[in-house]
This record gives sequence, structure tokens and C-alpha cells, in this order.
Amino acid sequence: MIVLLFGKDRFLLVRRRTELRKGFLAKYPSGTVVTVDVAGDPLTVAQRMIEAGSADLFSSECLLDIREVLSLEDADAKSVKDAIKRLGSESSMIFSESEPPKAKDPVFAYLKKHAGRAEQFDFLTPREAEAFVVSEARDVVPGITFSRNAIAKILVACGTDSARLSSEAVKLALFKGEGEVSLSDVDMFIHENPQEKVFVALDALVVGNRGRAIELLLRESRGDSGGVQKLFGLLAWQMREMFKVRGEYDRGNMRQDDIARVTGMNPFVAGKLLAKMSTFPLTRLKSGLTLLADLDADMKVGKIDPELALTLLVEKW
Repeated sequence: MIVLLFGKDRFLLVRRRTELRKGFLAKYPSGTVVTVDVAGDPLTVAQRMIEAGSADLFSSECLLDIREVLSLEDADAKSVKDAIKRLGSESSMIFSESEPPKAKDPVFAYLKKHAGRAEQFDFLTPREAEAFVVSEARDVVPGITFSRNAIAKILVACGTDSARLSSEAVKLALFKGEGEVSLSDVDMFIHENPQEKVFVALDALVVGNRGRAIELLLRESRGDSGGVQKLFGLLAWQMREMFKVRGEYDRGNMRQDDIARVTGMNPFVAGKLLAKMSTFPLTRLKSGLTLLADLDADMKVGKIDPELALTLLVEKW
């Protein structure tokens, strides 16, 4: 049987691939699993597939774990497609792709048509992330529940990062043991990251509360060893992400999932930035990035105190 796994959420994709490998070995204890990773040697992928798939043809079951094959050039892709045909649909093969496949890719088109199962792993939506947290927790502690405030705090801190959501959900479930995970339980384990604090400061700017924005950013810079310079880096990253969303917004694309798909960013981040677009037109974004670059340059050569630079950025942007 041929299985195709693809999508941007690498954590979920890799976990599913691992499940399939374990399931194969549980079904065929004497079987073998052969990994063929295109990143290792793309020129011999088809040859390695044939050799591995044929070696145990008449002895024991063999599972081919073939990774990132859609990155091949056309000639090599054709060889891979021919190898799949030669091995036959009864062979056990897992194809996994963490990069978005091109619609006209010959191998992808062939696999979509002939794979016994195709599974796509996109980034979680906020609603899916909520259900995912509960599901991950109940895998280790059946019956565990979460208060609405607890779930909200987890999503604020982790976004829709499935790897982190899974880790935090399991830790909280094991800590609680039974009953409901409360906000205070979450506060013991999860702390907002600097990126999220920049989001909060931007929210203050959106409503015109510059004093609150300065307070939040100064507090973060004083509590982090990276200081104002690290915070400027986060702000520059945030502005560049806002430019991406602004571009889609100005083209009439106003759905967070569509913007996330086009820009490659997490849907949760895309949604939060999209909500700020009415307050940050393109001219304001350009002036903000220019101002940040000028203040950063002055700060690095000692022409301005770092905290004054941060304050001026918020006051003038």
C-alpha cells in the first residue's frame, strides 16, 4: 500500500510517519524499514528504491520510507515515478513531503492518483488548536478538562504551534492528574514569550495607548538579557510580517487561512496581524521600519540611549 503524507505542519507529519512505521513493524515483526531521504543523495533515489524494495521481495516484508522526493529535478522525478510503477501498488511505501507540493509535479500527481491513502497536515486553525490541546491531554490522562481561561492562555502563549501545544498539554495533564486544568495551573508552567509581548504592545498602539505600549516594551527589555537590541530585532521581524499581510490585504485577500497559505506564516499569527491592518496602512509601516532602522543604527554607535530609542520609536510610529 502506498501512503502520501504532505503539509506544512512538520510535527504532525513526522508523528504520523512514525505511527505508520511502528504499525508496520507491529504487523510484520520480521519486516524491515528502509529510509530513502532525497536530501542525502538525490541522484540515486530511484535506484535505492528499486534495490531496497526488491531485496526482500521474496523473504520478508519491506517498508520504504521515502522523504522529500518532490524536490527532484524533472528527469530524476520521472525515474522515481517509473520506480513506483515497477515496485507496484502492493508494495509498502510512505512518501512524506514537508514543503508544499507543486500542483503539476509529476510524482505528486501520480501519488495523489495511485496512493491508497493521502493525508494532508496543514497548520492548525485556532479552533482546531483548542480541540488538539484537549485531545493531547486526554491521551495521557483520560477525562481531563480545561477551563476556557486556561485554553485561552495556552493559545496566547503557544499560538497554533502543534509541537509546543502537545508538549504543554501533556505536561499540564500529568501535573493535574484529574479534574479541570485552571488558569492558575497554566500560569505555573507557561509564560508569554517576547514575541507575544510585542503583539500586546502593538494592540496598545492600535487603540492609541502609547504609554501602555512603552511600559510593556521597556519592562520586557529590562527583564531580558538581550535588552533593547533583542527587542528591536523582534519588532523588525514583526514589521516584516505585517508587510506580508498588508500586501495580501491590499490585494483584497482578507481571510487569515488564505493569507497564511500564501505567505507561509502560521494562521494564528496571520489572523492577529490581519486584525491590525486598518490601523497600520502601508505608509505607516514603511515609516515605522525606516525609523526603527535609523534608531537601531544610532543606538549601536552610542549616539542614543537604548531605552530612549525604544521610547522614541513608540512615540513617533
